[in-house]
Amino acid sequence: MKVSLIVPMYNVEKYIEDCLNSLKKQTLSDMEVILVDDGCTDHTVDIVEKYVTEDPVRFKLVHKENGGLSDARNYGINYAQGKYIAFLDSDDFVDETIYEDLSNLMDEGYEVVVTDIEYWYEEEAKRFIMKGLSNWDAPSIQKKALLSPMFAWNKMYQASLFKEEGYRYPLNTWYEDIPVTTMIFAKAKSIGYLEKCGIHYRQREGSIMSEKSSSRLIEIFSVMEKVRENFERENLMETYFDEIEYLHIEHLRLYGMFRFIRSTKWKEYYEMSERVMMTCFPNWKKNKYIKYLNKKNQLFLKWYNRYTAWLFHAKIK
Repeated sequence: MKVSLIVPMYNVEKYIEDCLNSLKKQTLSDMEVILVDDGCTDHTVDIVEKYVTEDPVRFKLVHKENGGLSDARNYGINYAQGKYIAFLDSDDFVDETIYEDLSNLMDEGYEVVVTDIEYWYEEEAKRFIMKGLSNWDAPSIQKKALLSPMFAWNKMYQASLFKEEGYRYPLNTWYEDIPVTTMIFAKAKSIGYLEKCGIHYRQREGSIMSEKSSSRLIEIFSVMEKVRENFERENLMETYFDEIEYLHIEHLRLYGMFRFIRSTKWKEYYEMSERVMMTCFPNWKKNKYIKYLNKKNQLFLKWYNRYTAWLFHAKIK
């Protein structure tokens, strides 16, 4: 088996057919799709069973109690028989050649390959493409990768990373991709890039966060702490200090701060971000990658603080 694709599922009856139809059309025949039922309570499994019946060689359904996205990914890894492993979220969909293209690139000897992403909105005018590999000037492909999207699912990996080296996604947290992806990138001897957009990341309507989801924003702090611990443990912090510092800027001071501002707990989150940055990265405003951001984001990083916050909040909310 060449490729094992792991698709965690939880109550996605509205979207799963789009996902499965795109997988049914894949030009790569030597692949398996491991569909992980993470304790679905709607009709998702009923829909999936029809595809498994029609194509039992390619589609495989496994069941588990609800444990969240990471737990479902980790569970699926145990069933993977392929030389390469990839992941896909069950509300997203892909172009028909994407896994053939990624696996052909993997055949050149890469440990992991990345590809571009379309942020897919129902309204076509809102759609845009995010590059899978940063085009910023960095001295190595590993450092470029650490400046790139951390998603698990726009990548393909040597199965040995999970089967032999034992990588697993942390449980019961948002932002679960980050600790694993950062370490894979930092330790990889070779990283490939498929400059093509074949993965469509569905943006659901009405995604303004509820108070319940807003409260989970705090989880980014423990995730970033885990990243620091991983790099310190592997003696990689000095090598990748600028990139890890920028990752903290992105998640705690820039795009993360945009999310904090929309929460009723923004003051708490702001103070937490201040403590982390001043303790671990006191000179973060001099990070060499900030210059690649657009002027609007540069100004935000320079001027946003507890005293100027009111000037920015009205525009961002």
